[in-house]
Amino acid sequence: MNLDIALAVLIIFSAACFLMMGLRLVASQGGHGTVPMGVLLCIIGIWTIGGAIELMSTSFVGFSVGRTCHFIGTALLPISAYVTFREYKGSETPTRHLVLLMIVPMVSITLAATNQYHEFMWYLPAVNDAGEFLTRPERWGPWFLFIHAPHSYLVLSVAMLSLVVHRNAVAPAHRRGLFLLVAACLAPLAATLAYDFGVGPDTISYIPIVFTAMLPMYAWLILGEQIVEFTPLAYQTVFENMQDPVVVIDNDYRVIGLNNGAESMLSVAESEALRQSLDTLFGDDSPEVFEALDSGAPQKMMTTTGRFLHVQASPITSHGKSHRGGQVLMFRDVSDVERAQLEVRRSEKLMRTLIDHSVNGIVRLRWTDHESDGTRSLRCIFANTAAGRFLHVEPDELVDMDAEDIFEMAAAGMDRRHAAAVVNDALDRVEAGRSVDAEVQQIHGVTKRWLRMICEPVGDDIALTFVDITNSKAKERQMESIAWSDPLTGVLNRRGFEKEATRKLSSSADDANGALLFIDLNGFKNINDSHGHEVGDQLLRTAAERLKTCLRPRDIIGRPGGDEFVVLVPDAPAKVADRLAKRLVESLDKDYVVGPHTLSCAASIGLALYPEHANTLTGLLREADQAMYRAKARSREQLDVSHSDLLEKAV
Repeated sequence: MNLDIALAVLIIFSAACFLMMGLRLVASQGGHGTVPMGVLLCIIGIWTIGGAIELMSTSFVGFSVGRTCHFIGTALLPISAYVTFREYKGSETPTRHLVLLMIVPMVSITLAATNQYHEFMWYLPAVNDAGEFLTRPERWGPWFLFIHAPHSYLVLSVAMLSLVVHRNAVAPAHRRGLFLLVAACLAPLAATLAYDFGVGPDTISYIPIVFTAMLPMYAWLILGEQIVEFTPLAYQTVFENMQDPVVVIDNDYRVIGLNNGAESMLSVAESEALRQSLDTLFGDDSPEVFEALDSGAPQKMMTTTGRFLHVQASPITSHGKSHRGGQVLMFRDVSDVERAQLEVRRSEKLMRTLIDHSVNGIVRLRWTDHESDGTRSLRCIFANTAAGRFLHVEPDELVDMDAEDIFEMAAAGMDRRHAAAVVNDALDRVEAGRSVDAEVQQIHGVTKRWLRMICEPVGDDIALTFVDITNSKAKERQMESIAWSDPLTGVLNRRGFEKEATRKLSSSADDANGALLFIDLNGFKNINDSHGHEVGDQLLRTAAERLKTCLRPRDIIGRPGGDEFVVLVPDAPAKVADRLAKRLVESLDKDYVVGPHTLSCAASIGLALYPEHANTLTGLLREADQAMYRAKARSREQLDVSHSDLLEKAV
């Protein structure tokens, strides 16, 4: 076997690998960017196999086929990369946009296939003086030079640059994989540039060789880094939809990020404010912003529209070596509280009317000197109706009560240690003449309420305000639930399961035991394809309900994606885990009634015990996954599949 044949065989093998990975991703449709990434790998496979055809060609027809495959790759790969990278940063490519982008590639492919008749792509001859086929022509044609090449390089450059620039649309845990993906594009891009500009041999297309060498890198990115298995916009959406305005600045006090609330507050779009100095946005009218940055202490300010804001500056912390630092400015609108306090200073009578009908609990505190022992105490001289309602006493009972007792009543729903810390901190701040801003919890019967406790000096007195933030706390918990839950089945998603399972394993005793079950619904894809996604979605919801019914309340259920579920069974001996697994096999083997359809969709289950098979979540998932695939393979080989065939224990 000569060198050309051996090299061609190696290239064909790598092309087959690219095609198999690509087709599997397209068929699975399991994560964000999966389909375009699969198409991208298929295009690389076609390009690569074209190089092998060129190497083995002994006729002009065969060589032309290889050339056409080459130009299919050069024409379509930039478009596929563009669509893939846009999905990774959370942007879908409109169909009209995609059609326009495809015009030049389709014309290029057509011209490449028919080049011998017009020479628009490259000029003939196709062989050199030695009779060898020229994989790179002596001269490129006008369409290649002025249309095809500029279009391809421009689209690919925009795709790569866009992903790097908009990296904040991707959760930090996944940015490493995407940056590696961009880096993995550089070697083929450099080889293509060298090829197009005449560097290297002209009788062998070495770009497929570069793709062959990069195959392990691409396989590792997909299988190891799992760059196609995440949702890119979860944390960004939370940031953008925070009600409080947030401004992110660098160490030079230049704006590097705004959320929607900050855009509304400043009446400026984020694109216009980026890289602008804080002086430009706030000017001399808001010295409190710069005081908060310099001192690190919360400040209050009034906007030009008459709104009162509390300003809190927090440094950006990171463990990265290249981290440049910066600060986050958070603005919380407390206009209602400040306006009420302003009215108190203007008119005592108006204060009584406004404050007593306020939805916020308001208490006025005053220092009282004790001449007998030379000490002083802070006592209540007024409390409105809402304050009494929040603290579950009559307002008159609060009058003449010591401030420490009021603080303790406000924090009565918290654990002793946390409540004591809040009370002591509030007393220290009041004693020092500083403001207090803390969140406390009230529990009365079955009712739980979160209060924001604000203490501010007002002349010689101190105004204590309680703001009910129960609804905002509930929204925060709801947003957290959305970020960690699977919206279809209600169980944990991949990230939520990994978080809860890791927490459970790390907090377990040294002699703890348990198991992890990896569940795959056999034949679900066929059901989904033949009956539609609505039927498939209902089947998944029913399967999740069966899991909840069969398992214990403390067991942790997750759905990584597609037709797979995982279950962590903590504090369970091997016999208990095996019994639970058999119960799941039987339950999931029952027919599913979805509308008019009665469907059969048994499940293959892999069982891994800890610490017998692994003592980490990653190890348990790996062992259970391998066991599940053995059960799945065994069930395919048998016509009459029993329940025992569907369950496999890790070895």
